[in-house]
Amino acid sequence: MIRMILPITLVCMATVVNGQSMLQRTLNNDTMPNLVPNPGFEQVKRQQCAWTQEARKFGEEVMIAWNSPTETTPDHFSLKADPDCWSHPAKKSKGRATPHSGDAMAGIKIYGKGNTPTYWHEYLQIELPEALEAGRLYVCEFWTLRAVFSNVASNNMGMYLSPVAVKTRDCLPLYFPAQVREEDVIRNGWHKVSGVIEAKGDERFVLIGNFCTDQLTRNEKMPEGERGAYYFIDDVNIRLAPQGAKTSPLPGICEPPPPKPRVVDHVSSKQVDILHVEPEVGKHIRLDNIQFDFDKAELKPESKDELETVLDLLTDYPLMRIEIGAHTDDQGADDYNLKLSEARAKAVAYWLIKEKVDAQRITWKGYGETMPLAKGITEVDRATNRRVEFKVVER
Repeated sequence: MIRMILPITLVCMATVVNGQSMLQRTLNNDTMPNLVPNPGFEQVKRQQCAWTQEARKFGEEVMIAWNSPTETTPDHFSLKADPDCWSHPAKKSKGRATPHSGDAMAGIKIYGKGNTPTYWHEYLQIELPEALEAGRLYVCEFWTLRAVFSNVASNNMGMYLSPVAVKTRDCLPLYFPAQVREEDVIRNGWHKVSGVIEAKGDERFVLIGNFCTDQLTRNEKMPEGERGAYYFIDDVNIRLAPQGAKTSPLPGICEPPPPKPRVVDHVSSKQVDILHVEPEVGKHIRLDNIQFDFDKAELKPESKDELETVLDLLTDYPLMRIEIGAHTDDQGADDYNLKLSEARAKAVAYWLIKEKVDAQRITWKGYGETMPLAKGITEVDRATNRRVEFKVVER
């Protein structure tokens, strides 16, 4: 999937409000109407107790107006939740975190690995009632608090205003030019990220998160916690700036990473890192580190690392569907080879299903000796043809 990198250039910069000048007075002037619906995350469709495990449920079943633009799962916290629920702020914060105002707040991860070796960022997205007016100045701000269960403090928390809704089918970071971004590390206490922008006139959707690579994100190890940088979000506000306001300085540029390389069909997993190449629909990747004993369909223990890499890929792309295909060489009877390859493909698929991959995302097929990659009869040719591979059916 091609990730959208939208060429929006708004005049804006996140700044730490430090009690100085006209900019300070502008940022503190909150008398203008807030254009953001449900800015404090108070309005919900239902009060959840456990973590949201599917991205769509955050927007469709839990929150009013807010959603997740990727397949990662933001969280909602409320003082109205049962104190024994994970969604009660005291449960995970040892009683040290409460909303900036009201009873509720959201939470997202902005730095660190998710459930795989790949870096994940989480985001919040909301649609404004109408697009911002071209040429007008707006104050854009939100409050954020590092969670005490987060062992990393980071910078680059920001706001990106988009002309279109963003929706990906994976858990990977978004790399957009945030118009508002905090360049200092946010450590302890509620902190306002704020800036003044001049609108182009097409800004309709608001996204909050870290839009920089982890390599360009500063982080500091904290004395307690785990699993990267996690922050609470509250009181999102976009309002017309008062007369005489000036735009904030531009933030530094966060260069996006290069696109994932595309690979040739039937490339070997010994040649590429499966997690860092583009998984294209219709392409096959040979899993050459999956091993079986001769004439057997039981996976050998040394296959585990390769299988876990495929599992990580399916976790990064939670809507991806694949076909596991197994192949034999030309030695032996055709019918026997077909049955053996079917059993081997099934063994790989069942391993993934046992690890909680939805069975509807995986099909398997044995091809026997019908689809050789090498046409010769040498042992090298036959070793090439004896293989297990996966094909991306849907991204």
